[in-house]
Amino acid sequence: MKKVAILPNVEKDTGLETTKRLVNYLLEKGCEPQLSKRVAELAEMPRYAMEEADLYSQSDLLISLGGDGTLLGIGRRTARFEKPILGINLGTLGFLTAEEKTHAELAIDKVLNGEYKLEKRMMLECSIAQGDERKEGIIALNDICITRGNLYKILEFRVYVNDEYVDTLLADGVIICTPTGSTAYNLSAGGPVLKADAQIIAITPISPHTLTSRPIVVSAEDVVTVEVKPSRPDTPFTVSADGQDNFTLTGTNVVQIRKADVCTTIIKTKPQSFYDVLRHKLSK
Repeated sequence: MKKVAILPNVEKDTGLETTKRLVNYLLEKGCEPQLSKRVAELAEMPRYAMEEADLYSQSDLLISLGGDGTLLGIGRRTARFEKPILGINLGTLGFLTAEEKTHAELAIDKVLNGEYKLEKRMMLECSIAQGDERKEGIIALNDICITRGNLYKILEFRVYVNDEYVDTLLADGVIICTPTGSTAYNLSAGGPVLKADAQIIAITPISPHTLTSRPIVVSAEDVVTVEVKPSRPDTPFTVSADGQDNFTLTGTNVVQIRKADVCTTIIKTKPQSFYDVLRHKLSK
């Protein structure tokens, strides 16, 4: 019996209607549905409630109900458990989700029948150092972004790759992204679109104040180091992972980004190529 965790975005799944529908469908298919305690309480299905850590470690399959942001959060929380994620789109533009909610049962059938493929998506690991203080173990599936705070003050970034000096950027921010994240904030900032299975990292300045500052693509095995120097010591700026885990800092900080030892495994149930998805999604 497959144990299947349903992980909805409760704001997008109105009344948890899709969650309830899929719980009943999984039961019909002889699977064991599992929910977090909070979702089980809201859905009035207490018999399927589990502690969050057990939910991730003891499931054979994770179903993400929401948009790409929902799947990103699940990917970060569950990467160390190496569980495959089936994304069902309840949002608008979904690059990572496998199917729309009206066809969720069809996607589940394909998975149960073995009609799918797995995509291993590389992730980034970030550390932040300010003097002797360090923050370690920040991971991201899409990107690590360093951006200015509410005050309109540009930041100075000294960028190094494998300890080799690359350039000094005067900009509103800088994005270090995976191929998965290349179609997110990176794309809006004028960065390159990277093929999803490529082992590379893009470094893209946000609103640079010089015309010669351009995105750079480096190997996934390279280590990117960014020295952040605000115009004033008390000027705040933010380091964020996937735009969800945020750290507000001041003063000179060193942010180091490398390929993470973990990855996110995404289930694909459609025979579309990366270029098919790209063409379809960007034409909306």
